[in-house]
Order: sequence, then structure tokens, then C-alpha cells
Amino acid sequence: MTNNDWDECFLLHHRPHGETSLIVDVFTKKNGKMSFIAKGAKKPKSKFFGYLTPFTKLKITYTGRSELKTLTNIDRDFSESTNSLSKTSYSLLYINELLIRLLPKDAVHEDLFQLYESFLEKIHSGENIELTLRSFELDMLEMLGYGLDFENEIDKNQSIDVNKNYSFIPERGFRESKNSNFSGKDIINIRMRNLSEVSKKHLKHITQEAIHFCLDGRNLSSREIFRRIKQWFLVLEQT
Repeated sequence: MTNNDWDECFLLHHRPHGETSLIVDVFTKKNGKMSFIAKGAKKPKSKFFGYLTPFTKLKITYTGRSELKTLTNIDRDFSESTNSLSKTSYSLLYINELLIRLLPKDAVHEDLFQLYESFLEKIHSGENIELTLRSFELDMLEMLGYGLDFENEIDKNQSIDVNKNYSFIPERGFRESKNSNFSGKDIINIRMRNLSEVSKKHLKHITQEAIHFCLDGRNLSSREIFRRIKQWFLVLEQT
């Protein structure tokens, strides 16, 4: 199969293949998550050298009949750039890892592609990283079929009451609980995406628990990176 039409994509991950080539996982607009071999990409004179960077929209063409196709052309806007060592960069790595783990191969997700593109634009424009991240997580879960029910509590199937408190059950939803300080008002604000009105701690707990359930309990490498960097900075502060 040959695809000579240009497709837009974002690089999710790459790894070495032989001495000079790379295997790249990308999120394409037309065909969802795909894998390619970029032959000779590590050579300075390669047409791919310097182009395969994450968090920047790429344009590609490719060929091949197998699941691993061959990258034939690539283009990108070099005016777009990202910081190499920052909280933002590690948050972006986290999102890329989520897409690698949760997206099925060769399934079109154009709405999610546009959501990811919008997410990057908001991050690069300086919007609040934590609220932008939480919003993306919630919308991504919904688009992939893991959406949470913010309308009704799980036992009596009654509408969430702004005057009651609830606990969160990752695989099911929200249960009325007098022992929780998570209010119905918080749940409604999340449903309406008024995230600035909700405790950041509550927001993070809900998205992390929901994502952990979707990953079947598997840990993310990016979270381990965050943990190590945090420990490193704590050591620096103590010296």
C-alpha cells in the first residue's frame, strides 16, 4: 500500500533500529497511531535528521503494506520550539506516554488529534499547565470511551446534588459519602469544565485514579521520571 498524500502527525516516541535508523510511533490525523521506520534518520545528511522532534506538528508521507510502514518524506515548521528541561516538557512526555498506552493502532481519532493539537497550543501560549493538563485528561478519557459519569451517583442513580458530598470509585463513578469532603458542586464544576473552581488536589486524584484503572494498574515511566527529578531538586536544595 502506498500513501503519497501528506498526513499531519505528532511524534509520540522513537527508538533506535540498527546503526542509523529509527522506529517512530506517531499520532496521525488521518489514521491514528502508526509506526514507521525512518531509514538512516540518525545520519546528519539524512532528510529526516533534525525533523523528528516531539510536541511539534509534522507532515509526512509513507509507504508499506505491513504494520511497520516506511517513512518517505517529512516536513515541519522550525519556528515552533519547546524547552528541553521544564515541568511543561515532562507533562508533555506524560501525555505522549498516555497516548502510546491507550490508543489502538490504526484507529482514526481525528477529534482526539485536534484536542492534542489544541492542548499543545495552549501549553505553548503559557496557559495554566495544571488546569490545561487536567482538562485534556478528562476530554481524552471521554473520547476513548473511558468517560466518567458526572451526572448521577452510582447507587441510587440520582442526580448529583450540589449540597451533598461524594467519594470517587474509579471503575464506576461517584458515591454519596458523608465522610468525603468532595462536594456535588465540585463534580458539577468538573462536568461543566469550570476547573479553576475545583481543588487541584481533588482534580488530580480523580484523573489519576481513572487513568490508573484504564491502564490496568500499569505504571507510567514518565511518573518515575517526575519522581526522580523531584528528589534530585530536593537534594540540591539541602546542599
